[in-house]
Amino acid sequence: MTKEKLSGEAQYLAWADEILHDGEPTDDRTGVGTWDYFGEPQMAYDLRKEFPLLTSKFVATKAVRSELAWMLHGDTNLRYLTEHDNHIWDEWPFVSYLNRVGIDVPEQESPEWKRLKSDYLKQVLADKAFAEEYGDLGPIYGHQWRAWQGYDNQPIDQLRIAQDQIRSGKSSRRIIVSAWNVGDLDAMSKAGLPPCHTLFQFNASNAVDPETGKPYLDMKMYQRSADWFLGVPFNMAQYAMLLSAMAQTTDRTPRYFYHTFGSAHIYKNHEAQVREQLARAGDLYEPPKLVLNPAVQDIGDFEADDFTIVGYRHHPAIRGQVAI
Repeated sequence: MTKEKLSGEAQYLAWADEILHDGEPTDDRTGVGTWDYFGEPQMAYDLRKEFPLLTSKFVATKAVRSELAWMLHGDTNLRYLTEHDNHIWDEWPFVSYLNRVGIDVPEQESPEWKRLKSDYLKQVLADKAFAEEYGDLGPIYGHQWRAWQGYDNQPIDQLRIAQDQIRSGKSSRRIIVSAWNVGDLDAMSKAGLPPCHTLFQFNASNAVDPETGKPYLDMKMYQRSADWFLGVPFNMAQYAMLLSAMAQTTDRTPRYFYHTFGSAHIYKNHEAQVREQLARAGDLYEPPKLVLNPAVQDIGDFEADDFTIVGYRHHPAIRGQVAI
């Protein structure tokens, strides 16, 4: 049986085991080191059957939802995430802030690191001018999705174009949204990261779902760099949400989400955590359901609370430090 015939979580765990056993030991940008498996990993999820949210550990769904809404809005400032108690992007603009104001960067997660970061986040939340100066992550996902800079200096709203193409009902192999803007990579790296999930393509199928009477919508996402323990569980759920949201705003039924990878890697400081998670593989829960607010009819109008996860049962969280 191929991995693609398994549930989303079973595929994820099977690849985690394979990366640990067959991944190539690799020195990486962060200095932590990884086991790297390049090119082959791919997963496929049938959204008619499951919402691919892991149950072998707790995944912070509030952060998944608010980050997606942040990107859909075209926002790139940490302030929105901080307002939603979402801290997955904190480290990069925080380190950039310290460098800009001439404060030595302390050891990650040391008491001094935690104190300085707490003060920084309080200022981001309390002072809009401070957030505009020191909280912007550069032209990352939301900017590229909603305002890619064209040759005529006019912004290109890739998400709106994709939505219009799907609504047209015409078959196209060009319904693509890319975040990999080569001209902006340096600017993205100053306080954020170049896109890990770089490009996604929609397939507006002519086949009709017999239950809903609506044509199907599929999506394939290419992820150049995949932190298997911390990042991929977010990406699985978040892009399933994105496909479902686009299907709703184009009057279609979400079907297949294909998730393909360049560098799929496990950081060496996550080995124990991954093994702990793999030990739970024989005791998984049924996946939860995703429910969208049916009133939202434009892809840019979704807020975090418009995505509801129903019936999420899971094993306890497993902590791991992000490599920066």
